[in-house]
Parts: sequence; structure tokens; C-alpha cells
Amino acid sequence: MFIRCFGKVAEEPYTMPYTRARVYSLEELCYYIKNNIYTITEEFFTKSLVIWLREQADQPKLADKLDVMITNKNKLKDLVVTILCACDYYREKEIRELIRVIDEIVSLPLHEKRKIRADNYMRAGLYAKSVVAYKKLLNGPYASSFTPEAYGNILHNQGIAHFFTASFESAGRDFKEAYARNHRAESLNHYLYLLLMQGKTEDFERECITHGMNNAQLEAIRSRFNEAKARIHTHSVDEDEINKYKEDLRKAAGSAV
Repeated sequence: MFIRCFGKVAEEPYTMPYTRARVYSLEELCYYIKNNIYTITEEFFTKSLVIWLREQADQPKLADKLDVMITNKNKLKDLVVTILCACDYYREKEIRELIRVIDEIVSLPLHEKRKIRADNYMRAGLYAKSVVAYKKLLNGPYASSFTPEAYGNILHNQGIAHFFTASFESAGRDFKEAYARNHRAESLNHYLYLLLMQGKTEDFERECITHGMNNAQLEAIRSRFNEAKARIHTHSVDEDEINKYKEDLRKAAGSAV
């Protein structure tokens, strides 16, 4: 997407703390914040952002102002508005609408805010930290605050984090239980694919039948697995296939539910 930039285009980009997206100008930073507002928290505004604004984006006054606000622990709305009002990329009406959205986010129940934070940890690749956060949500006092579907979605995201920090077994249990609660095809497919990765073909076929999958659906999943195996020159599927599946999970992590 083309973004109009009236200020300096930085030689070195600023990398977002959660999504790893890169921006090269104040206008791109504004665009990112507005279009990812549900993942933006006070933690987004760091000293490294201040340094980048001062040294790369040629925004010394904004950097100084933001530095003081971060030190004083200003509210999220103040931080966002300060950035967006530093250039003319958005109109006043658009900024006011964003303020309304921020007010909605701020008024979210505490358990919803903590889920957003856990999801942000996962998007940032901080899988161990996200596992701890998800476990607190699933097993703590906030568990009863989630609907069955929302609880299942947390289990799904925990499964992604467990894949990178624990074992196929742990991740598989998460995906299986997640599907029982949220009924999302993605959760079921992750679970079935993990069974194939572990060589549990009988369990895979039994689970496909149990979940009412027809032969075409079963073979589609098996075909995807076999195509990955065919690309491997050795008879071992482990390393290459794991890396392929990890890439799939990284994409899933980028759109945590």
C-alpha cells in the first residue's frame, strides 16, 4: 500500500515490538497505529521509539514530548493522539473516531485486556511469556468470564505457543480441546496435522471419522503432509516438516483469535 509521506523518510526503519512490521516515516507510524489500534497498549510506546523519532524520523520536538509522557506514564489515549497530531496524515474527524475506539478498549473488562496482552506476547514471538499469560487466564479467576468459544480461542492460541515451547503432545491437547469449545476448523486441522507429524496415522484416521470428516477432507490433510515429506531428500520428516509447520503457526499467531 502506498502511503503519502511529507516528512523525512528514515534510513533505518522502526520495527514494531509485536508484529515486527517496519515503518520508515511518521506517516507510516500513524497509519500503523490507527490500523492496529486493538493491539496497541502503553507498552508500545518505548524509549526506542523516542530515539527513532529523534534520530531517524527527524522529529526532535515530538520525541522530547513523547519521552516526557512515557516517563510520566500518560494514558494510552494521550500517547496515541500526540503521535497522530504530529502530522497531517489523518483529519480531525478520523482522530476523534479513533479516540472513541480507544475509549471502548480502555473500558473493556480486565480479562479481555489481559487476553489482548497475552496475544501480543505471542505475536512478538515471546511464546514462553504468552504461555504463562494464557494459563493464568484459563486456570485463574477470570476463566468463568469467557464464553465457551472465547475460552476455546484462548486454548487455540496457547496451542500455538506450546508448539514453540513445549511439545507436540501439549500443543495437540490444546488444539483438540479448543475445537471442542470453539468449533473452529483451524483448531481441528492443527490437531490432526500434529497427529500426522507424530506418525500417529491410526489416531489421525480415527479422529477424522470421529469429527465427521469425509474422505476428501481427510485426504486433503494427508496430501498436504505427504507433499511436505516429498520435498525432503532424506527419509526423515522431522526437521524440515517441523519448520514448515512452524511457519504455518507463525502465520496463525499473526492473527490470534
